Order: sequence, then C-alpha cells, then structure tokens
Amino acid sequence: MGLENRLRQLESKIQPVNSIPEHQFDLDQSIEHLGLVPVTVRELATSKGSSLVEAMCEMLGIEVREFKRDLQEASYPVRW
Repeated sequence: MGLENRLRQLESKIQPVNSIPEHQFDLDQSIEHLGLVPVTVRELATSKGSSLVEAMCEMLGIEVREFKRDLQEASYPVRW
C-alpha cells in the first residue's frame, strides 16, 4: 500500500470531535439566580477594573475564596 493511500485511509477514519457541552451555560442567568442584576454586576466590574466574580462577591458581601469554595461544593456535592 502506498503512502498516499494509507494517508487517505487514515483521514477517512478521523472524525471531528464535537466538544460542545451538553448543557449550555448562561452566565447572566446564573447571576440572576444569585439575586443580582447582570448589567449592574458588569458595570461594577468595569468601573473597578475587576472580574465579574469579584464584583459578584462584593455585591453579595462574601470573600472570593469563600465563593469559589461554595461553588465547588455545589458543583460536586458528593465527595469520594
């Protein structure tokens, strides 16, 4: 078998991998779920030059580290 034929054979076996998550994540919806207004969070983050997470934490009155820990616990409630 020639190299060209082998390459064609291998290319035909390669399938593109679709890495789109099963559930789409809507950041604005998540911000609203926390009881905040997405536009207000974005404006605060922009005015302070901080991230959205830092702005959300400031509005919620919690530390960023505490927010991340709570988010991880909510995402993975069962520890192995």
